[in-house]
Amino acid sequence: MKTDYPVCEFTLEGNLDGPTLVFIHGWPDNASLWRHQVEALGAEFRCVLVTLPNFGEKAVQAGGFDFPELVGRLAATIEQVQPDGKVSLVTHDWGAYLGYMLEKKYPGKFEKMAALDIGGHLQPIGLKATLIIIGYQWSLVACWLAGGLIPPLGGLLSRGVGKVIRVPARQRANLRSRYNYPYFYLWRGMFLPWKRSSLLSRYRPKCPVLYLFGEAKPLMFHSPKWLQIVAGSSGRAEGIAGAGHWLMETHAGIVNELLVDWFEGLPD
Repeated sequence: MKTDYPVCEFTLEGNLDGPTLVFIHGWPDNASLWRHQVEALGAEFRCVLVTLPNFGEKAVQAGGFDFPELVGRLAATIEQVQPDGKVSLVTHDWGAYLGYMLEKKYPGKFEKMAALDIGGHLQPIGLKATLIIIGYQWSLVACWLAGGLIPPLGGLLSRGVGKVIRVPARQRANLRSRYNYPYFYLWRGMFLPWKRSSLLSRYRPKCPVLYLFGEAKPLMFHSPKWLQIVAGSSGRAEGIAGAGHWLMETHAGIVNELLVDWFEGLPD
């Protein structure tokens, strides 16, 4: 995993002599998203809590980062904390998307993966769902662009969009427009043919995957094919009844039991 990219901001918690779990959050979170999981897993595992660039207290780079650079920075971080041997991933939202890209590029580095609520393959969706996705994602891109000119305005607009799409109050309170850049690079990659190689495509994991998703959501960000792919990885998929997108917070007990069981027996 040698790379010339700088490392992401990260902290180490838990059993520093245990097997390494690398936690990658998504939008609009930071490493504190995983606080309940660290409580459950920290006695046995070394927990590497990554904060994605521009999602921390200070901006790292104006304009954000395209996915290849994010993967490079994550790879550099993993190389620094675990230069030898394998690690396992715990991911959510954009963190799951990036985790899939990491595992695809460096398949020999990962023992297992737990991915929450965003699959590695999406299903064809109807017009209503398509319009919902375009509506909120393009709104966040517009907020990101506005924030590049007037950051307080971009933040205010982003929090407004977050309220409309029911982002929890804890996440929404700290939402900044600079967090929205992955949506811009996603749509740029889809619209510009010469940028499509920057996106995830034709992904089949080489390591076992535990895929957990909330069942109480208006949209599912995975396809039936993805559930088959997960099973084919010697993994498993499980929906959490009554849970939404932030299942690691609202249903922490259930999620933690599944994670503890999934990662039991990892080599040090």
